[in-house]
Amino acid sequence: MKKSLLLATLVGVLALQSCSVPPMAVESSFKQQAEELPVTGRKAFKPNGRFNVGNYIVANVDRGWKNSGGFSILGYENIKSSQKYQFSLQDGKGDEWYVFGISKLQEKNLKSTNGFSFRVAPSMEYYTSYFTSPESGQWQLLTVDPGHYLERNKFEGGVSNGVTYYEITPVYKFEGKSLPLSDIVGYEFKEGEMVIGAVQVVNNGKVWLQPNLPVDTRMVLASAMASLLLYDKLYASEVALN
Repeated sequence: MKKSLLLATLVGVLALQSCSVPPMAVESSFKQQAEELPVTGRKAFKPNGRFNVGNYIVANVDRGWKNSGGFSILGYENIKSSQKYQFSLQDGKGDEWYVFGISKLQEKNLKSTNGFSFRVAPSMEYYTSYFTSPESGQWQLLTVDPGHYLERNKFEGGVSNGVTYYEITPVYKFEGKSLPLSDIVGYEFKEGEMVIGAVQVVNNGKVWLQPNLPVDTRMVLASAMASLLLYDKLYASEVALN
């Protein structure tokens, strides 16, 4: 846990040196032809307010309080946390829809007498958001995050309206770097085996989309990516508290 916090702090320090920080590692053939949508107005350390993703406006952000509970006895901790989200996405034509989300986490740890803490059960963090498109109906995003690169094979993610499904896969590396970080730096969106979008969620954020996507598909992906740009992991908060 302390190692995860150290690495998270390192990412924050790198953010202050933006001129030397590379983007996240995106699948090369996709990136060569992808359209990059600039993310402007998003604050790296407090991504709560209004910001832009290309021509899309993320507005009316309402992040609820983090609710924590559980118990601790004889070094054993059972911690539960949750948080709700709400925001709107507006396109350049004035169309707007609301996105609602919630994250949940349950941590089970055992603290030793020397101060170290160990997980004693699988601890997954769940994040889901949903929104309704006038054209393609209700969509739901879901990610299940084990919280560490070494457990990356347990990650699951996707966004779907019941007919169309885009897989979400985590990215742990920056471009040009050989070693991954312990935590996720961004996500790729795949249709089958093909990457159609990507979002970097650390630092100020970055977004890439496959060019010539239908208008509705672009707004669906932009909504999902904005959700992930606003998602503040509960796991990271619990690590900071320990």
